[in-house]
Amino acid sequence: MEKLLRLFIHRRLLIITCFLLVSAFGVYSWVQLPIDAYPDIADVTVQVATQVPGLAAEEIEQQITIPLEKELNGLPGLQTMRSKNMFGISTIILVFKDGTDDYFARQRVQERINEVELPFGAAPSLNPLTSPTGEVCRYVIESENHNLREITDLQKWVIIPRLKQVTGVADVSNFGGITTQFQIEIDPKKLEKYNISLADVIDRIGKNNANAGGSMIDRGNLSYVVRGIGLVKDLDDLGRIVVKTANGLPIYLNDLGTLKYGNIERKGVMGYTDRQRNYNDGIQGIVQLLRYENPSQVLENVHQAIDELNNETLPKGVKIHVFMDRTHLVHATLSTVSHTLLFGILLVVTVLIIFLGSWRGALIAAVAIPLSLLIAFILMHITNIPANLLSLGAIDFGIIVDGSIVMMETILRKREENPDEPLHAENIVKRAAEVGKPIFFSLLIIIMAYLPLFTFERIEKKMFTPMAFTVGYALLGALAVALLLVPGLAYWVYRKPRKVAKNPWLEKLNHFYRKLISRLVDRPKKVLAPLSAILGATIILSIMVGKDFLPTLDEGSLWMQVQLPPGINLDQSKAMADTLRKHVIKFDEVSYVMTQVGRDDEGVDPFSTAHVECAVGLRPYDQWAKRKKKTQLVEEMAADLAKLPGYEIGFSQPIIDMVMDQIAGSHSDLAIKIYGEDQQEARRIAQDIKSKVQKIEGAEDVSIEQEPPLPQLQIHANRAKIAEYGLNVSDVAELIEVAIGGKAISQVFIGNKVYDIICRYNEQFRDTPEKIGNLMLTSETGAKIPLSQIAEITTTTGPGIITREGNHRFVTVRVNLRDRDISSFLHEANRTIEKDVIYDHHDFHILWGGQFDNQQRAYGRLALIVPLSLALMFILLFWNFGNFRQAWLQIGMLPLAIFGGMLALNVFRMTFNVSSAVGFIALFGVFIQNGVLMISHINHLREQGENLKTAVIEGALHRFRPILMTSSVAILGLIPASLSTNIGSDVQRPLATVIVYGLAFGTVITLYALPTLYYMVEKRFESRQKTEEI
Repeated sequence: MEKLLRLFIHRRLLIITCFLLVSAFGVYSWVQLPIDAYPDIADVTVQVATQVPGLAAEEIEQQITIPLEKELNGLPGLQTMRSKNMFGISTIILVFKDGTDDYFARQRVQERINEVELPFGAAPSLNPLTSPTGEVCRYVIESENHNLREITDLQKWVIIPRLKQVTGVADVSNFGGITTQFQIEIDPKKLEKYNISLADVIDRIGKNNANAGGSMIDRGNLSYVVRGIGLVKDLDDLGRIVVKTANGLPIYLNDLGTLKYGNIERKGVMGYTDRQRNYNDGIQGIVQLLRYENPSQVLENVHQAIDELNNETLPKGVKIHVFMDRTHLVHATLSTVSHTLLFGILLVVTVLIIFLGSWRGALIAAVAIPLSLLIAFILMHITNIPANLLSLGAIDFGIIVDGSIVMMETILRKREENPDEPLHAENIVKRAAEVGKPIFFSLLIIIMAYLPLFTFERIEKKMFTPMAFTVGYALLGALAVALLLVPGLAYWVYRKPRKVAKNPWLEKLNHFYRKLISRLVDRPKKVLAPLSAILGATIILSIMVGKDFLPTLDEGSLWMQVQLPPGINLDQSKAMADTLRKHVIKFDEVSYVMTQVGRDDEGVDPFSTAHVECAVGLRPYDQWAKRKKKTQLVEEMAADLAKLPGYEIGFSQPIIDMVMDQIAGSHSDLAIKIYGEDQQEARRIAQDIKSKVQKIEGAEDVSIEQEPPLPQLQIHANRAKIAEYGLNVSDVAELIEVAIGGKAISQVFIGNKVYDIICRYNEQFRDTPEKIGNLMLTSETGAKIPLSQIAEITTTTGPGIITREGNHRFVTVRVNLRDRDISSFLHEANRTIEKDVIYDHHDFHILWGGQFDNQQRAYGRLALIVPLSLALMFILLFWNFGNFRQAWLQIGMLPLAIFGGMLALNVFRMTFNVSSAVGFIALFGVFIQNGVLMISHINHLREQGENLKTAVIEGALHRFRPILMTSSVAILGLIPASLSTNIGSDVQRPLATVIVYGLAFGTVITLYALPTLYYMVEKRFESRQKTEEI
């Protein structure tokens, strides 16, 4: 190593030039990095949606979903298959294992569904390649001089096509508005009068709405394309279609009923309210990001497209107003990270100046901070690691600068010993070589400590593995700076004689430390009792602390799932949504409220009109009343809304709500799933579980996910009577689908717009069960038979939604937790369910899902990998120290380092979760680093001939200042993150708290207990050697 260090010092200008070039590339890499608030934590998923208008949930399940599920079973990498079946729509979500390529998964799914022949002409389709975290922008369209139909047309034919042109946009979906149709409302009495069947009308419309191509003809020197123009262009064209000729007179479509511009029967309504606007029935657009694209760049281009639409394309008076934009969350998160890091850097530099007594030395050591970060940016860019709160926010500049501090302090000590003599390169080389090996191994051990993070799966992998890469890259950069750059810069600055300022209080502290460590070495057994007490307290604190999966990720907004009374119609749901917005917007902390009732006319959301999704925007926290927290706002809001009758409300946040829906199939922290084919009994069990669980402390928003049975009008065909009258079941189905439901039978093309033509009976002939029974069918002989003669028409109830997982039905009880950890809640809830809920364990079984699954998986992985990581650390320690005794001593002290972190978690009422576990992993690395520095120096002194006692005392004293410095800067570098309450700080806080308090206590143990225990172990070893020699 001395040869390399000598080369680096003599070629310091070349080294500096290389680092300047690396810095320039680092700046370029930072500009190119994709920046987002949070990582994309969703699994690889593919959604298969199939729309069959008119089919009830049971028919959708039997005829659409089950055939598709059978074909999709056994797909390579498939982890979970879950489906939702409701009126007119089937959605199947397939979750694949980590590492599965999205395009490969989609291709295999498409191949399988292409092999399935479904009834009713059903055509399954795949969702756009996005993720639950992919909603980057939502907007409403506002206008003072255009009606809802005109705005809807602008949305569908102008705005959405323009936004879809933006590279990186997967899809732009619509919610709200009116879907225009050409509607033919037929009078059934006129059909009887002219002896025309419904099938005749459908057939004639199809044959009279087509263009034809007739190849080409030559005329002179020109060739003409022959086209037959027969497409319907407007209502007049439609009305002039001849359906039949009677007695030489044509019977036009106009003669059979009313033709008009209508709209699809609406399935949903969007409302929006903020401090300036209030739209009870508006139009919303949702921009979805193509997965793995750069969100910051895509959002910038989306905003440019919106500005273009507002300023150049849209008619006067029509504007797009963006109300939910991921850019704000990105900026808030980057602001949190940058403020935390800048404050940490200032603290680090200040501490270095105080300890080193030289601003020059402090700046030389601190140069590791920007350079290591820029090197990390380069490696992140090369390996496609995105920049976000977790990958950047967990970097502790105090840890990064440790190697440079130790190197700088060692060289500065040489300057302090001989302030009046010039320093030679060989002096610097020898001092640098003395600490070079410990620095190398200590930073390597810290990197090794992060090994468990590379073995995580699913959510925790996507959150913390990029952080491990980033920290590892930064530490590699810090190692390069400490070994390549700092010795040359230090030699450049301190080679000439120079007086170094001395710190009086540090000298007093040194004197005090010498006296205390001398006493402890004289009576080493004195430390055993305090260490035993600390170990016992650590065990007790570890048992007492609550266990969770992750802290809540604050997205700076709220998302509510609202269940209204089952079977409620759209108008009544809209009125209740309006009331909800009025109650929520009155809170001063709220900036806007958006409600989505049901689903869009063409959307695939599995919601009925009795379901409302509500987005609540929040003002920046610094504008809130002092000391008011988001949890307090939620409690106040929940208490106010609880006064409204007919509302069941669950609180969440936009991103995590969609992620949990995909991962666990429930919009909540926890999901209790009751599996069983008998839906009625499963719902009874769910109701019992709900009544018991909601009484448990910490349980909030407890409800049954699936809507209760809905009222249905059932038409049971009598096959015997159908055959008796010479009819077919298909005739009955056509009457229900077309005459009652209004099935699309053709299309009208106007420019780039496409509208459906639908045909159905006038509402006055189909608005009661009795009138439906009087509708006529035409037999092959031309006889007219009332529907009631061949079918039984009854009113009853049936399932509004049927959910399936793993090819089995299930019902979900959803639970959110507030002020309680998952582990203790689950223990109490399981005991209560087993004791108080009676059910057939053969036909039904209960499983927990949601955060519980994630917690079990993450803890299991940690339990497997952490021991392996410690074993690898032990090997590195043995390699560095050269004997097992000292390696075991260092590893054996790790439980003592846990004490400070566990104490902090209990005092601040935090839980042990994946974030705090990552904090402990980082703590182990830093704790071992301090031990390596001390033991290596003691060993060095013993190799130079010092006796054991003197080597221990002098070695501990020599390493007192560097250990105190490295620990102080590591602690102070993370104090801002441990205290931050801004958006994006939730995941950082437990991690930073564990390191800050764990390292504070761990440093005391390293400084006092480690040299004492080292002395005891080595003294005993020497005594044994002497005994063996005798």
